[in-house]
Amino acid sequence: MTHNSDRNGFVLAWMAKILFTCACTVPVVVVPLVVAPGVAIADDAPIAQLEKLITTNELEQAVAIGRQIVQSGDASVDTTLPLARLARALQQDNELESAAEFFKHSVEASERDAADRLEFDKKILIRIAAGTTLTQVNRLAEAVDVLEPTLAIDSGAGESQRETVVGLLLRVGSTALANGASEIASRAYALAAEHASDNQHATAMLGNAWAMAIQRGDPLAAAQELASFVEKYPDHADAPRATRAAAECLKQAGRDDDAAQLLADLLERWPDSESAWEIATSHRELAVDLLPSAVKRWLVESSRGERLQKLDSKMLVQGLLAASQLGDNDAWSAIIGQLAQVDQSGQSCSDLLALLSTTGRESEAERLATILISPSEGTTVQSAAREAACRWAGRTQRWSMLALAAETESIDVENASRTIAVERLFAESLMQVGRVDEAREWWDTLVDHRQAKDFATLLRCAEAETAAGSDVARAKSRIDAARGAAGNDRFEHALVDLLDAELSIRRSEFDQARALLENVVRSNETDASLRGRAQWLIGETHYLQQAFTDAIEAYRRVEGIDPGGQWISASLVQAGKSFEQLGRAREAAVCYGNLLSRFADTPHAELARRRLAAITPDAGPSSSPSSTTKRR
Repeated sequence: MTHNSDRNGFVLAWMAKILFTCACTVPVVVVPLVVAPGVAIADDAPIAQLEKLITTNELEQAVAIGRQIVQSGDASVDTTLPLARLARALQQDNELESAAEFFKHSVEASERDAADRLEFDKKILIRIAAGTTLTQVNRLAEAVDVLEPTLAIDSGAGESQRETVVGLLLRVGSTALANGASEIASRAYALAAEHASDNQHATAMLGNAWAMAIQRGDPLAAAQELASFVEKYPDHADAPRATRAAAECLKQAGRDDDAAQLLADLLERWPDSESAWEIATSHRELAVDLLPSAVKRWLVESSRGERLQKLDSKMLVQGLLAASQLGDNDAWSAIIGQLAQVDQSGQSCSDLLALLSTTGRESEAERLATILISPSEGTTVQSAAREAACRWAGRTQRWSMLALAAETESIDVENASRTIAVERLFAESLMQVGRVDEAREWWDTLVDHRQAKDFATLLRCAEAETAAGSDVARAKSRIDAARGAAGNDRFEHALVDLLDAELSIRRSEFDQARALLENVVRSNETDASLRGRAQWLIGETHYLQQAFTDAIEAYRRVEGIDPGGQWISASLVQAGKSFEQLGRAREAAVCYGNLLSRFADTPHAELARRRLAAITPDAGPSSSPSSTTKRR
């Protein structure tokens, strides 16, 4: 506990619930109106007039007369009962402030010699009535003063009356705590605890401990009082809260280790208590490495019971990481299953996968992703959680994992956890692993049945159809759809032109292909890498037409368009092959050598190495095509 105000808030949020129950059972005390035998009531005018006004319920005038009687200070006349009856009448009329005033005057009158013949029983009843009314009007210190004498050994109070007084003191203590009057509360509770019956003692003892806890006094003494309560009443419903409060007091006293031990005991002894939940949730924003070991154990143990269903996403993530640290595989699996069900946004799964990846726990990340991407039969996975795992697999290039999941899914059977984004990733994964025909089925489903009309999906669908090559007309239709989605975006139009050109090349429509590709090359708004690829494809059109000189010229322009780009090495290979076709082995060797010296790590390097080895070392510009190895 670091601040007194924090401690007060912690107490007051709870006190009304635990302490008013006993206090509110105090009965309303009816002050007897019948004069006891042998007790003389002065028949002087003021008292007689007061009695008449009470009988006729003329209370305003009765109050005025009552105050005159009090101010007269005549000690020879016993005014206890008349003043008590006035107070009772005011109480019934809901004039509580005035009722409290005259009940207190009645108590004072009962202490004078003139009231010696008044029975103890009636005096005690008047004090109880006074204490009740003073409490109602928040004159709490006065209420304690009035009630305390009734608990003295020689007060004459019976057992039931003592129990009633203790109940009133409990109510005073509770009200005082609610009002922030901790010293009054402590006095009331301590007095109640001293005289409480068995069924009242726990409440009194706990109330006194709480009162001590919120004072600016000795936090260590408060902790000891709370701990004593827990030791005496370990099965009390509020034992966990008292333990937590004791730990907070110990922290305030600088005994952090002892406080931590108390909290650990709480989590172990009362794991399902509200206090245990409060402790666990107070740590929910911490990284798992900063969690106390007791909280980690509590989270892991939560996987084996009903608590698991109550954990939110953040606590489930903490529990999973804790289970991993503790090597509890069963808990790990149970928590994953629950996280998959409750993570409706997918954010927790996404963050968890990223954390596992960046902290060197790739195998755990893959295991988690596999469970989410390909849930076993009977396992519920939120669509957002599954999508988060699929996106992670795509970002980390785990295409085989996604392709394997796509294999187990039927395109024609709807699945609530399979979002459009998941289907796109399935389709993309199949493209990435070279299973174009299967990918095309997914892209077709996205476009034709899912009604996906975004440019990226339409373009990829067109690519798959073009790569499949089985239906040129259908491929052209897909390309036209992508072009329509491109709108006025020059970059997107360039992508469509490249794909359209590839289809034209497949159809041997080389002039049309070059026209499309030259549009891309001339566009200053197009990325250099795309323009470099377009220029390389122009060279390919000439190569396929066996116009090798034009092909060489086209390949040479690639580096000028995209210096250092990925298509330079491909252009050098193709330029070398073109030189070979022209019988110019030396120029071909220069192309291959240049590639090997500059791009030795590219996929084209091995082909260049083989080509270079096949060229006759003494071949020159005049060598005939038959003197060199000609390959396309």
